[in-house]
Amino acid sequence: MSQPQVHHDGARLASLLAAGGARARAERRPVLVSLGERVPELDPLLALESVMRASVSDERLAAHVAAGRMFWTRVRDGFTLLGLGAVATLAPAGPDRFASVDRAWHVLLDGALVSGAPDEADGVGPVLMGGFAFEAGPRSETWLGFPDAHLIVPRLQLACRDGECWLTISAIVSPDGEPDATLEELAALRRVVLTVPVTQSEPTASIDPRDTGLAFTSPIGASAWRAIVGSAVAAIRAGALEKVVLAREVHATAAHEPDMLAMLRHLRAAHRDCFVFGYWRGERAFVGASPERLARLDGRDVRASSLAGSARRGATPTEDAALASDLLASAKDQAEHAAVRDALCDGLAELCDDVTAAEAPSLLTLRHVHHLHTAVAATLRHGHSLLDVVARLHPTPAVGGTPREAALEFIRRYEQLDRGWYAAPIGWVGRRSGEFAVALRSAVISGSEAMLFAGCGIVADSDPELEFAESLLKLRPMQAALVAALADASSDAAKVTADAELVL
Repeated sequence: MSQPQVHHDGARLASLLAAGGARARAERRPVLVSLGERVPELDPLLALESVMRASVSDERLAAHVAAGRMFWTRVRDGFTLLGLGAVATLAPAGPDRFASVDRAWHVLLDGALVSGAPDEADGVGPVLMGGFAFEAGPRSETWLGFPDAHLIVPRLQLACRDGECWLTISAIVSPDGEPDATLEELAALRRVVLTVPVTQSEPTASIDPRDTGLAFTSPIGASAWRAIVGSAVAAIRAGALEKVVLAREVHATAAHEPDMLAMLRHLRAAHRDCFVFGYWRGERAFVGASPERLARLDGRDVRASSLAGSARRGATPTEDAALASDLLASAKDQAEHAAVRDALCDGLAELCDDVTAAEAPSLLTLRHVHHLHTAVAATLRHGHSLLDVVARLHPTPAVGGTPREAALEFIRRYEQLDRGWYAAPIGWVGRRSGEFAVALRSAVISGSEAMLFAGCGIVADSDPELEFAESLLKLRPMQAALVAALADASSDAAKVTADAELVL
């Protein structure tokens, strides 16, 4: 693909800032201005690395880096979105957090001046990026900096789809007509982002994870967690609820800090069908590779995913095919999946028309696991938004249970875990499109420590021993990524793909 000729002397941005200043003074309120431009193809992850490296010796860049960072990609879709800095931060507390964010976002968009951003292009023009907590409430030490909701309008963002890349720069002009960043500062940030290599090879070598010095502990031991699962099975059989999803956490410590960008590179390379994300809050980062879409919006078209029912991958093609066939034939897994699909359809029907879903699930095969999967489609009614859909669907039975309130009450009483942002919505929303995933297969990284999370759906036929084994399976993606990141941090030459299993 030929590269576009990019000419940017700052004149368009200066003109837009001036127009924003005039509007802000006339209306006596802040005005969001955003300028989009087509740029040569580049890797947003390398752009992030370039900015972080340059910020070490540049205080202005360091301030942008500290204000906000988010990386989002799904390789299968050919789409990547990077947000740097923050012209606005939305962080409302309480159970009304989704609606509060939605209202504040529409206030920002109302009267915004947007130039050079085609409406049909994902992630071009102003966007809101970030996530929410599974439930509103106080956070444990693990989740310091990750409140009930935290989303940024990036100062600069890169949106790349199938080789076509767009850069958007945004600013807030105050009621007195002054922008919150100078033209020179914005130009410098743009320059650093665009002066990166076009491509970089993905990790290909292997390493024994035991060589990284990783040690794992569980706040709740294996036998105690299996006992909680047993209590859930008993409650389900007694009719107190139909299904509950129980999560567990595993604490990892290492001799040195992992390379966060290497971790994202590994996840991107190893999990092409998943939503790979990284969201930074100070020195902490929430990172993951989720297979589950919560909701996507394109204009008025809504898509969601029912993902429930799992089986491990086989060691040989024959064993793998047999395990997949057994999953498709499993009455337990089919019933669990149907509950999630039906709940999604019912929830969407409250906000959408033309809700459709296949009667029987298909097989979604990932690196370590097979899942039962059903795509759900609908048409959003006028007057509703993507965040309305997110608020209505979360938590789905795939991460909470059924009935919803009974399952959540069981989780609060027995799980002994602050889920924080785990299993909660994370993603982005623009002017007419957006997408949120369920933050599964994820970890919080803080210095040389990491907390990994995994959950299992418990029904009447669940076996505590098998559920524990499934939790180990679901922890493997983040375990492997952590190994890769540690190896990369310990050796400049090491480019690794770690896929061996540690005892968790």
